Amino acid sequence: MPVKLRRMVLLALCFSLGTTYAQNTDSRLEALEQEMKMMREALSQKDEQIRKLEALVKQSLGKSSDDAQSLLDKYVADVDVPTTSTAGKPGIDLGGTRLNLAEVSVIVNVAAGASTLHNEDIGQIQGGAHDPNERGFTFQQLELSLAGSVDPYFNMQAQIIFLEDAVELEEAFAVSQALPANLELKAGYFFTEFGRINPAHPHTWDFLDQPIINSRIFGGDGMRGAGARLSWLTPLSWFSELSFGMQDATGERMASFLGEGLAHGHGEEEEEEHHFEEGIGGRPILEREIRDLEEFVYSIRLANSFEVGDDLSMQLGLSGLAGANNTGDEGETLVYGADLVVKHHPAGSDLRRPKWVWQTEIMKREYDADAAVIEEEAPEPDIVFAEDTIDDWGIYSQFVYTLNPDWSIGLRGEFATSDGDSYEEGEIIDSDADPFRGERLRISPVMLYHPSEFTRIRLQHNYDDADYLEDDDAHSLWLGFEWLIGKHPAHRY
Repeated sequence: MPVKLRRMVLLALCFSLGTTYAQNTDSRLEALEQEMKMMREALSQKDEQIRKLEALVKQSLGKSSDDAQSLLDKYVADVDVPTTSTAGKPGIDLGGTRLNLAEVSVIVNVAAGASTLHNEDIGQIQGGAHDPNERGFTFQQLELSLAGSVDPYFNMQAQIIFLEDAVELEEAFAVSQALPANLELKAGYFFTEFGRINPAHPHTWDFLDQPIINSRIFGGDGMRGAGARLSWLTPLSWFSELSFGMQDATGERMASFLGEGLAHGHGEEEEEEHHFEEGIGGRPILEREIRDLEEFVYSIRLANSFEVGDDLSMQLGLSGLAGANNTGDEGETLVYGADLVVKHHPAGSDLRRPKWVWQTEIMKREYDADAAVIEEEAPEPDIVFAEDTIDDWGIYSQFVYTLNPDWSIGLRGEFATSDGDSYEEGEIIDSDADPFRGERLRISPVMLYHPSEFTRIRLQHNYDDADYLEDDDAHSLWLGFEWLIGKHPAHRY
């Protein structure tokens, strides 16, 4: 096994999940109406509990922790909290079958804008698959989200993305609820839990587009695939979670491994003069089958959250990936990074969001490319690619300040660069001439308006400085609209 893979913790997860659902063939309308009546009564009781909790919070503001705890103890003693299903979700029992009601939501993202660049160049600087990527209007995506409890042992989520001319599965996975020793199992098809941006859905981002370095390392759609992840919540006095994952490296969304090497960019495709598919750095993509454990992607992540003060919290994360790439039998990739997020929420504040959030992420990819020879028909000479290690790394840092419950402003700065040569049509070129690896600088101010918790409007300006652009720099202005109906599953810190 390659040295870099031996350095990572290899986790082989074998499990068999079986859920047998009884078939309900003679359900009656009267039984359903009775269940719905009971649910309405339970919801009414919950509303009363919420009102009492709101009153409790108002009373506790300004009091000492002991006084606040006394109020809470009194509340628990006085209130009869209604019971729920074992899965913690509302449901209906029909003929021996438990129908667990799912959380359903639909989120639409649309953008409009203009740029000093032509559309074919905009597609190169806007590397995310859901970024605004052309003058005029861009339909970014419609996300259909479903979530609910399967049984007392598993919850399940699924997100389906609708584009103008395509439908794609974003995520579909189950998460355990009852494992011992603070363990949690996640299995299915999901975003790789690396850093802050990659595992997050686009509608949770503060900015309209994906950071440059994320597009380069993980592709325009983000890194995701079929697999499993096991996490352990450590018994430390603060939140500390250690996770190990294993995913199929051959999926289309595995740009740095056995997937599509250029899974980003929306520019007009030029006719290829050669007969091989280009991957990262213009190197050829060679077919590589899964033969053993070396052909999977392994991930590790450690996240620690701290309460710095009464109104300040932070989370520090470290992430790593290792797996085979598609440059040959000896090709392998190592990706590692660190991320930090700090949130300030003043005590007693009635803002719906933190007063300010600072988020930074840095990552690097070491891409060990195998030597390759592409045979050409005579009299053309064969194309030879030497064994090489090409590095790409980048950083972004963003700050969002909430002015009031409706308005926020933010600023993001990014830098990405590389080391090692790229190829163009089999000829070596400097990496700065490669749109997907050249040195990039971007500065993006943004203004966010929230008319409600279900609508968001963002106005963002991008200043891009890239060596491969004819004029070196570009200006783009994007206006994004987002609407949500239904209830979306909660996202992590």
